[in-house]
Amino acid sequence: MADYEIDEIHRIRREISARFNHDAQKLEAYYRALDEEFRKAGYKFVDPPTEKPKVAKSKDEEAAD
Repeated sequence: MADYEIDEIHRIRREISARFNHDAQKLEAYYRALDEEFRKAGYKFVDPPTEKPKVAKSKDEEAAD
């Protein structure tokens, strides 16, 4: 991504944060409400897994067992 695009993302994030006086709890509530609104409108999202994925051992780790 070009620097311009990253700068634009940061600008927008600062703008949204400023709307809530940079209060993390208010910002989180806003994003949760937005998420709920999109889900009710029929948008589909992938929920994070409830369990951590198992990481395959490397050959060096297998040899150590």
